[in-house]
Amino acid sequence: MGKIRRIYKKENFFLLLLVALFAGSQILIMIANKVPELGVYKGVFGALQYGICLIMLYVNIEKGKRIAFTLILLSIAGLVGTVLHGNRDALPGLINALFYLLTIAIISNFISRRERESRTDFITGVKNRKGLYLSLEEKIEDGNEFYIAYISLSNFKSINDSYGHAYGDEVLRRIVARIEDKFNATCSVSRIGGAEFVISYDGSVDAQDMADRLLATIREKLTIEIDDTKSDCYLECFAGVAGYPMHATDYEALIKNADIAMTEAGANKSKKAYLFSNEMLDKINRQVYLRNLIKEGLAHDYFYLVYQPQFELDDKKLRGFETLIRMKTPSGEFVSPGEFIPVSEKSDLIIQIDEYVLLRAMKEFRDVVMKHPELTLSVNVSSKNFADNGFVDKVKRLMEVTQFPGSNLEIEITEYTMAKSMELTSDNIDKLRAMGIMVALDDFGTGYTSLNYVASMPIDLLKIDKSLIDDIENDSKRREFVRAVITMGQLMDCEVISEGVENDNQINCLREDGCDYVQGFVWSKPLMYEDAIKLTETIEME
Repeated sequence: MGKIRRIYKKENFFLLLLVALFAGSQILIMIANKVPELGVYKGVFGALQYGICLIMLYVNIEKGKRIAFTLILLSIAGLVGTVLHGNRDALPGLINALFYLLTIAIISNFISRRERESRTDFITGVKNRKGLYLSLEEKIEDGNEFYIAYISLSNFKSINDSYGHAYGDEVLRRIVARIEDKFNATCSVSRIGGAEFVISYDGSVDAQDMADRLLATIREKLTIEIDDTKSDCYLECFAGVAGYPMHATDYEALIKNADIAMTEAGANKSKKAYLFSNEMLDKINRQVYLRNLIKEGLAHDYFYLVYQPQFELDDKKLRGFETLIRMKTPSGEFVSPGEFIPVSEKSDLIIQIDEYVLLRAMKEFRDVVMKHPELTLSVNVSSKNFADNGFVDKVKRLMEVTQFPGSNLEIEITEYTMAKSMELTSDNIDKLRAMGIMVALDDFGTGYTSLNYVASMPIDLLKIDKSLIDDIENDSKRREFVRAVITMGQLMDCEVISEGVENDNQINCLREDGCDYVQGFVWSKPLMYEDAIKLTETIEME
């Protein structure tokens, strides 16, 4: 049973109870008219009726107003008849009843206006979030199929920032007017956020086609004139679509599912409108599960580290290890970093993971590097962490706790870190290098920043991404690109390491092209800590 139906049943019960009380008070007034001793209480009974009418307005403004007007008009009719029959004692009651009628009319109109305003978006004049909820539940009560398209304007903030809020408000009004002009017979528009709309339409139309048409209408050029200045703007938007009862049977789930589909549409650049599917919900639920699992894992130590050996290409001498994080739950479930790292990067959990890896790796390898000072321990750091003003102080604190020498530590960052904040990235790199720490640029060649930015960074090591190494022994263009990256590293006075090297033919190509180091399955898979220690022990035997 819907919420509105439950509310209606309660409201109807209270209204009937109030009608009965009103009728009872009317009977008491009639008795008071015949019993002189009770005449002094007629004013009290009349005030009680007035109070009952006010309560009716509170219970349900529309029904309460109609019922109150009917009851008071009936009372007035009776009083008028009494006065016309010569009973002047009923005249004060008649005047009071007329006064009650007038005040009820004023109060009900005020409440009705406030109620309409509470359901209406003050900028565009269409339904707001509350109005949407009520209209959707009424649609659900009707039982007919319908769809909603949850639409987000992805570049609206930049329009507000560039032209001002007056311009942005006019853009919103024009969008609503355009949609209502074109789809007035089939659509109902609601604005539920700064740049978010929900548009409901009949279930008999093609849901995907209708959403695409709505988006196309929004994307059409808008020309806005503010203060005698005309400006053109183009809106970028995407939508998620969900239907009743196909995808949900209550309005909350319906909006949530449309929102999920909208998020999926925003993440996929090739298609702007997505129809909800259970697979999307499974994906969201999996992300929620992983987020909770990460928090639990950090609290109860579900994580562990493995170490990917890095070798000098010429003589296969051990350079050091790249630190990689893994997760295993108490039930034995292995969770891929390809799953939990993206989830953690969407929140501050990645900062906690970075700190966990730094602290544990330096604790585990402190004695190793003291014994073998030529070895390097390389640790990946997220762009969110590295682009923080307090990151260098955090590293310094962890080094003091573990007594790990800075000259044996290498921090790996990605090109995306530079894209977020060039100035802060450069400043943090300089501070780390002043502490003796090396800085490596990971996944180089995946293309987030210009070569000019990369060349200006004081980097110690360039890491060529595995995707560029794959098939270089057979693909001449790919090999030429890798050769160019190696040359660029040499020009920047950097050493170069290739990731994901898997066969001897790739080793030969990279050796010929002047690469300094390699890591990958060709010479070693990632090792558990104990096996990594055994590998370092072979240094003494050589």
